[in-house]
Amino acid sequence: MKRDQPASRAFKSIGGSDVVKRVRAKVIDPAEAVYRGHYDLAEFIARYGLTPMEAREIFVRLGPARSNLDQYMRERDIKLSD
Repeated sequence: MKRDQPASRAFKSIGGSDVVKRVRAKVIDPAEAVYRGHYDLAEFIARYGLTPMEAREIFVRLGPARSNLDQYMRERDIKLSD
């Protein structure tokens, strides 16, 4: 998914000059959206199906870095499955 792209633009020619018409950007699914290697809290909750309080505690403890959070959740899943 290309999140950094601006909303699509349509061009019209009125009186010989081009006019830019803004159109609505598509909706981004929080489970798929990642911005520069960091999770938003809502994205983190959606990705792992956590309760907001549980996700907030993990998020505050580890920070928003995607790599740290993904590694922690993998290790957590391994511990829970044992």
